[in-house]
Amino acid sequence: MLLGRKSTLNLKDKSGLILDSKYLSRLRSEAIRRRVWFRALSRLERGLINLVVKVVDRARSPNLINVLAKIIVKVKRAMMSPLKQVMTQVGRPLAKKISMIALKWGNKSAAEWAEDEGFIRYLAVMDMNNTPGFKLSDTLMLK
Repeated sequence: MLLGRKSTLNLKDKSGLILDSKYLSRLRSEAIRRRVWFRALSRLERGLINLVVKVVDRARSPNLINVLAKIIVKVKRAMMSPLKQVMTQVGRPLAKKISMIALKWGNKSAAEWAEDEGFIRYLAVMDMNNTPGFKLSDTLMLK
């Protein structure tokens, strides 16, 4: 062991997630159930997850953890509902932009709008239902 270097890495992220074979196995079975496992991942990515589940209890290599994290994000995004995707890609930035404009106008309660899930969902649905030439996101130049 090198001086000053710990032998194990802290595998918990901000949400308390532990990157181990049990978690990867549950993620794989959920992705297969939702029919995104073969659609979203390449053969190499699927093989890597399968190999880690079978061989490694906990990933310790920073490179392996980085690659696994990218694959996990890819799977999680593929499992998101279309509304959730529009909420994160369009609704949240729109809510932040509208909140900033209202704050500049002097509305002190507008700071809460940027994190209000109902407002974000409303903006996302409005954007989904608008005709292509008149989308809210185009109007506020977010894309």
